[in-house]
Amino acid sequence: MRTALILAVAVFLVTLLVRLPAQLLLPLLPAEVTCAAPAGTIWRGRCEQLRVGTWSVGQLSWSLHPVALLRLRVAADVASQDPAVRAQAQLELARNGDLMISALAATIAVPGGSGPVAAGASGTLLLAIDSARVQRGHLVAVQGKVDLQQLRIENPAADLGSFELKFAPANESGPIMGQLSDTGGPLSVVGLLQLSPSGSYDLEGSIAPRANAGANLTQLLQLLGPPDPQGRRAFSLAGSL
Repeated sequence: MRTALILAVAVFLVTLLVRLPAQLLLPLLPAEVTCAAPAGTIWRGRCEQLRVGTWSVGQLSWSLHPVALLRLRVAADVASQDPAVRAQAQLELARNGDLMISALAATIAVPGGSGPVAAGASGTLLLAIDSARVQRGHLVAVQGKVDLQQLRIENPAADLGSFELKFAPANESGPIMGQLSDTGGPLSVVGLLQLSPSGSYDLEGSIAPRANAGANLTQLLQLLGPPDPQGRRAFSLAGSL
C-alpha cells in the first residue's frame, strides 16, 4: 500500500511538472530578455517574439531535454519560424554560464543597416555551424561556415557577389581563425579573420575586380588605394563584437 502511494505521488508530481505553463519561465529570464505571448509548457513551449536587448526573433519554439538536468545542465532543441530568421539548433547551458551550440542551421535576411552588412546594403546570411562555445558572453570556439549571399550596395548601385567564411577546429586558448573567400561574382576576395576571446576581431585580405565588374564597382575599389602588380588591393577591418 505504501509503495503504491509513493508511486502515485511521484506520477502526480511528474505530470504536474510536465504541464507547467511556459509563462512560469518569465520571472527567471534576465532583465534584457523578454518573451512575448508565451504558450505551451516549460518543457515544450514557444514565444511569439523573443527579444534580447535590441535584437528580436519571432515564432521561437523549444523542447527541453530532461536528462540533461541530471547533469545540472539545461539542454534544448530550439527553432525559429520567423520569416526573417529561420533557424534551428541544439543548445546546452552549463552551471557556470558556458553555452554550447551545435547543429546550428539558419537563413537570415539582412536588410541595409543591420547585422554585419553596412547601411545601404543587403544580403542573405546562411549559417552552418557544427559547434560553437560562448564563455562569459564571448565566442571562444566555433567550427563551421557562414555564407553571405547576393551582397548588394545601393550607393553606388552594385552587386558584389557572394562570400564564404570557414572556421576550422582550433585550440580554445588562441584566437578563432576564419578563412574568407568569394564564391563567385564580380570580385575576387581572399582574407583571414581573427576573433579573440575578448570579442575583438581583425580581418585582413585582398580584393580585385573580375572582368564582369561594372564601372561603379571598379571606381569604388579605387578608394582602397593603388593595386599591387597583380591588380589586387589590400583591405583591413578591426573592431569588437
